[in-house]
Amino acid sequence: MPPVEGRLSWKARSADLGDLDALLSLEVEGFGRPWTAAMYREELARESSWVEVVVDEQGEVVGFVCAWQILDACHLLRIATRKALRNGGIAQTLVRRLIDLASRRGCSHIELEVASQNASALALYERLGFVAVGRRPRYYSQPVDDAILMNLSLARAAAEDT
Repeated sequence: MPPVEGRLSWKARSADLGDLDALLSLEVEGFGRPWTAAMYREELARESSWVEVVVDEQGEVVGFVCAWQILDACHLLRIATRKALRNGGIAQTLVRRLIDLASRRGCSHIELEVASQNASALALYERLGFVAVGRRPRYYSQPVDDAILMNLSLARAAAEDT
């Protein structure tokens, strides 16, 4: 994968137990209520769960996405990148990888919740074709914020790519 905006190049791959410390570090850096090692062990073992990472040239994990497949839906649960590398294309790489995985596994759509005040995430999802379909008031507690429910039709996304 070519470098973006002068940053190191990176590649996406499926996570494994060797990535656990990096996943936990990104959790602490990115979330007010981070998931635990036990939670990630469960996600990595669950067949319906996908944990994908982006690594830099040195093999360091610089971002991840975690999602579940529930019947024909892919539900994006978590996404995080290193603070120092935010807005450099890593999250976009992760979401595009998730779109590809969900399409190949027969999902019809991807759904997610995003904080209403997270302007950069909202812009990313909109740029990739997600549309707002609802709102959950006071869904997040740290800080208190509404969740915007977003959905991407994979059939529509595939048609737009052709």
